[in-house]
Amino acid sequence: MMRHSSFTFSFNTKGTKRLAAAAVFLVLAAAALWLADNILRAKFIGDSTTIIDGFYAEKKDDIDLLVLGSSNSFCTVNPLVLYEHYGIAAYDFGSSSQPMQISVLYLKEALKCQKPAVVALEITMLTSDPISSRREQALRWGLTDMPLSADKLRCIYQSVGKLDAEYFSYVFPVFRYHGRWKELSKTDYTYFLKDKTNYTKGYLETQAVSALPVNLDDYDSEGEAWFAQENIEYLDEMVQICRENGIALLLFKSPRAGWYRYETEAVRALASERGIDFIDYNELYHQELVALDTAQDFRDEEHLNDFGAQKVSLHFGNYIKERYALADRRGEAQANSWDEALAYRQRRGWQEFMAAQSAKECLELLQDDENYILIVTYAGAGKTGRTEQWVYEDRAVAFHRLWQENGMVHRRLGKSGELVLIRSGKVCQILIDGVEQYQAGSSWNIIVYDRITEEITANLYFEE
Repeated sequence: MMRHSSFTFSFNTKGTKRLAAAAVFLVLAAAALWLADNILRAKFIGDSTTIIDGFYAEKKDDIDLLVLGSSNSFCTVNPLVLYEHYGIAAYDFGSSSQPMQISVLYLKEALKCQKPAVVALEITMLTSDPISSRREQALRWGLTDMPLSADKLRCIYQSVGKLDAEYFSYVFPVFRYHGRWKELSKTDYTYFLKDKTNYTKGYLETQAVSALPVNLDDYDSEGEAWFAQENIEYLDEMVQICRENGIALLLFKSPRAGWYRYETEAVRALASERGIDFIDYNELYHQELVALDTAQDFRDEEHLNDFGAQKVSLHFGNYIKERYALADRRGEAQANSWDEALAYRQRRGWQEFMAAQSAKECLELLQDDENYILIVTYAGAGKTGRTEQWVYEDRAVAFHRLWQENGMVHRRLGKSGELVLIRSGKVCQILIDGVEQYQAGSSWNIIVYDRITEEITANLYFEE
């Protein structure tokens, strides 16, 4: 009996060790796969990557208006305009060319952590054909950064139609992007460690202006609208989800070329049948209720720029406040993330120091803001001219050098940036995250880096 007992104990010990080793191997393999996936996967900065990550960085149950749809949604509705003028706490939760099935997925995912009173769907993709809704680029934009869930797995199957290698490349993006190692940048290695707060609330900022005026004058052209049956079914699914959760669903159409009155009427009929509201900005433009400048307010034929989005967002915010019971979140006892986003935007805009006429005046205007890091270079004139550099942090000199010979200095910049100062002969270089920033040709160069926005706010030069 003792020998039998001893044998059993030995067997269990070996089995336990094997199980433990297998468990450790699986954990390490999963960690390696996670790390490889985060490094190799494409980063859609300004699009779905930063939009999705920013959404999940929001406080739970803090969003009152959720905006869904394609790039037309996050190039049209500026949440900071809605908040600044109406106190509406909104977020643009979209992706470029977002097919309807992915809009359904985004709605389901959003409701896991938010309780919006209103969901606004931009309906450009409602009129898309089944082929457009399965374009790989649109699916990659929409699915790559969405957390893995049963809803995502279902959406992938709806998008590709079968369980094959392509299907699993959406489940594990590393299988699609494994070849990106040749083009990796610093961002690929550091992005997943960064603060994911999205200070534009999903909106895509741009002041680019279309090369030619956008043609909105053929709105009354004749034609017939057509909707794919699957898109109608996805719309009905969204209607049902919103009703079950006590959410008002609003359809809206951003202004663009190539949209016609017959499409407006067809979408209005769909909305009316389902008892939901619809607002069309092509129609409102022709009714002269929204004064868009077709030469200045678009970045291209399909998207507004900041100037146009400002106008449409002001109208949109007023429309929503008149129809839905949304709280005015301004002036709350405790600052919310929209207050912080407005302060962030203010730091990225024009600042008084940018109008300084001399280096001395510029530094005096900057000296009281501890969140600025200043890289100051003086390059003397003539053959014997000296090069002298200072780095100011926390309103004090953190580094100073009068260059007597060639050399290189590395410094950390803000939370994760890298500053490199180089002197080689008479050539001076200032690299920030590997990009040359020094502006030669003047006596003084002042680079202003903001630790809050983690961006270069200004790169100025002066003769005195």
